[in-house]
Amino acid sequence: MTTTSAKSTGYLDLFAFGLDTDALRSISVLDDIWRDAVHQALPERDDDPVLKEFIEVSSGLVLFLADPDWQKYWLASWHKQASRGFRLTELMTFFYRAVEICEHRILGADRLVARLNVDLFSLLRRSVLAAVSATVELDEEARLAESGIPGELAALQYLHQALKQGQPVSLLSVSLINRNAFAHLSAGELQTLPALFAERLAHRLRPQDLVFSGREGEWLLVFPGVSSMVQPSLAGAHIQQSFAEPIRLISGRSVTLDVAMGAAMGPEHGADADTLVQAARLARWDLARTRQGFGWYHRDLHCDWQQHDALAAELKLALHQESLQFYLQPQVDINSGVCFGAEMLLRWQRANGEWVAPPLILELLEENGWRQMFTDSLIRHALRSSAELAAAGVPVRLSLNLTAADMVDTDLPDMIAQRLETWQIPGDRFMIELTESAMMADQIRCLSVMERLSDLGIGLALDDFGTGYSSLSYLVNLPFREIKIDRSFITAMARSPDSLRVVRTIIDLTHDLDMVPLAEGVEDPAQLEQLRSLGCDQVQGYLYARPMPLAEFIQWMQARPA
Repeated sequence: MTTTSAKSTGYLDLFAFGLDTDALRSISVLDDIWRDAVHQALPERDDDPVLKEFIEVSSGLVLFLADPDWQKYWLASWHKQASRGFRLTELMTFFYRAVEICEHRILGADRLVARLNVDLFSLLRRSVLAAVSATVELDEEARLAESGIPGELAALQYLHQALKQGQPVSLLSVSLINRNAFAHLSAGELQTLPALFAERLAHRLRPQDLVFSGREGEWLLVFPGVSSMVQPSLAGAHIQQSFAEPIRLISGRSVTLDVAMGAAMGPEHGADADTLVQAARLARWDLARTRQGFGWYHRDLHCDWQQHDALAAELKLALHQESLQFYLQPQVDINSGVCFGAEMLLRWQRANGEWVAPPLILELLEENGWRQMFTDSLIRHALRSSAELAAAGVPVRLSLNLTAADMVDTDLPDMIAQRLETWQIPGDRFMIELTESAMMADQIRCLSVMERLSDLGIGLALDDFGTGYSSLSYLVNLPFREIKIDRSFITAMARSPDSLRVVRTIIDLTHDLDMVPLAEGVEDPAQLEQLRSLGCDQVQGYLYARPMPLAEFIQWMQARPA
């Protein structure tokens, strides 16, 4: 997520944190609580006017977060503290302490907390996170500038001057990422990457071309005086060829990168710096659809982006109105035929009646930084659905899917615990499904979150087992109770001896580790009998039922033999 903005409307990208005008207006009621918390967290010292100034400007965060003048003052005040020797961790700890004090004041120790208070506290926490993240990001840009690599603001200033003087200029927006590989690098190795990338990029450019660091693994390459597509296209081909070889780090490790490049020319594709950079980024954004490594901006992209933007706006509204739906697909004990649970599966129908594919919904959530809002909504739905199922006499277990980002959120177990208390529902009424990639971001933190969820009685299942890295260390070291066998193996096992062997191995391994195997995608009686003969315990698939709304699921359950 990029947290800074070069627009005249402010230095912080509050929208990226789901903070719109209404949200910022609503938390103004917390101004007194926030001011008290700031003064408690970091008491003033009369002999330190610089620190006193920092506390004063920080105490205005709730009221003035959207004010560009306050943002400028706040960023300058933060950097004053950093330049006086305050470490980043000290400054962040101060704000986390202030948030903690607010949490105690707003939520208290009562078992029942009004939903309004929970929502207000969530907005306050996101506001603080937005402000702190922006300072960290600008620090990173300053660090890159000190090491000789200018950042996005410098690129915008250069483009602004070039276009103002009527100079043609071309631009490449280059993405160099490999999130899975980066997650395994040390902090020292990560710090060496920008210089290595910049050196390799510059090696493929003309002496007069310029390299700037952009957003989240992005690089902006500027070609002064270029008004034809030939030079940027040629440079793009050379860069792709150059990064086809892995980057070798000083530590000896190698990293292979995914390269995507969007190209645009000024003034044809953008008469000002912001528009030109956006055009190059749109060209790169479109590569996800075309699955190419290089593409030029064309005007239709604006239309595509507008549709994409409209879809995102409608999704945001659906999130706020909680109109996303979660259909239930039964999970059945293979021997008794008893339906013991159901998996919650995301569904969304737009106002025009069109259904949106779940992967696209999730992509939009990640792209806009709304994942936490979605997780909040998902958990509320899960608790509400569980209560309605119990009231209807079908108190089955519900399985819900969480992500890597959820599993490093150390606040998640406390939030779920509080809601379990509020709804008076036991934790063992839920199973959280995780993919293997969810455990790769920060394994120590992830394990801590998983153990705290497990302490609440919530079960943990490893989803899509066999399709990822399938490290056995996950099974041995993490508190899983259930392994879900991916549907691709179930579909293929009738015609592929290898797939059948994989299914048998997973079932035997799961039993050896005192876990329960659950096969997904079971569609016909032959598959069911095959799984039964292999010793599989639980199944899920169209053979029993397709995913259905909660009311239909209750009817389906009530119509089944006791």
